[in-house]
Amino acid sequence: MTALQRYAANFLLLLGLILLAPISPASGQEIGQSTDIKTQPALPTAAAIKECLSTPRSAECLDNLFREALKTHSTLEVLQLIDRFEAQDAELRRDCHPVVHAVGRETFRLKTTIHDSFAACDQTCHSGCYHGSVERFLRGDDIYARTNQHPSQRELKQKAASACDPRISLALRFQCLHGLGHAVMFFADYELNQSLAICDALPDEWSQSSCYGGVFMENVSNFTDEKKNFHATDYHYPCDQLADKYRSECYLMQTSRMTEMGLSTEGLLAECAKAGAFVTPCVQSIGRDLSNTARFGEPRTAAMGCELAQGQNRLACMRGVIYALIDNTWDGRYALAFCAAFNSEVDNESCLKESVQYLRTVFEKSADEINKDCTRYAVDSRRCIELTAK
Repeated sequence: MTALQRYAANFLLLLGLILLAPISPASGQEIGQSTDIKTQPALPTAAAIKECLSTPRSAECLDNLFREALKTHSTLEVLQLIDRFEAQDAELRRDCHPVVHAVGRETFRLKTTIHDSFAACDQTCHSGCYHGSVERFLRGDDIYARTNQHPSQRELKQKAASACDPRISLALRFQCLHGLGHAVMFFADYELNQSLAICDALPDEWSQSSCYGGVFMENVSNFTDEKKNFHATDYHYPCDQLADKYRSECYLMQTSRMTEMGLSTEGLLAECAKAGAFVTPCVQSIGRDLSNTARFGEPRTAAMGCELAQGQNRLACMRGVIYALIDNTWDGRYALAFCAAFNSEVDNESCLKESVQYLRTVFEKSADEINKDCTRYAVDSRRCIELTAK
């Protein structure tokens, strides 16, 4: 099983409202600085990272790599290194999320609080540094020694309740809660219902839902196949066995499992049609999966997948691609180029509208910031700018 299968790249999901501006692509001066950083022996090579990813204890291997790196470099410098590796190496672009989780875990070990860890992290590869920080908070320093010892549900509920400071921005609180869901699932020994019940102890519906998303992503991406909550022949399990309040977040990840079971995009659409009231999140999950194709330089292939859907389902698929692409970088670099890949002008327009709206509302981008993205990344920059003004 590949690291991609263990850590689904989509982080739908990730619907966090981000108040912090993303790191912009490096300037010429920054590139020069990055080159200097890369030559220092404390920083891991791409080969060393990929070697860790191929081992059974990949998380521990990655943590040890970055523990050394963070002795002499900041978290931001390490994340910039990984960002460069992503640009140069398709394998690391695909598998970067568990890598930046490790950076987050080691950052929390040094900073000791979620607040300070989040201040050191950024959005690199679906915000995995934030998620890893929360993992370390919940798992503690003896993270590897206690892999077979799991705290009680009561202990988990108590610790989960204090994990995410309600005074931090909504954006960072989402990242905290999503990472909490990952960690809760691990410490509940991948007992799905117990993990969801821990999320239910959080104070409001939005917090609970954000936590559910992390639980379901961890179910898809965990390292031990035997502990995954899936069924050999039921494409909809576990979503079809859960209470309605859990099903939307469950279906937002479920097509990753359906794809593992051998379904094509046409087959995924057919199965999503059987999801009842949850057709839309299921089809959005198809788009989330297709987003990887767009990120790897084939936006037309991703657009063709969404074009197989009709009406509102096509829009849901489109949103799945857009949200995942923007969540990955916190800007329009991939999403706006994806929009130009549709054959229909109507679809081009809908895609641009959804992208601009997502940047404006979820990431709280100003009109000037979105216009800069339009100018830099959109094929039809004029129309993109016009939509920003509306």
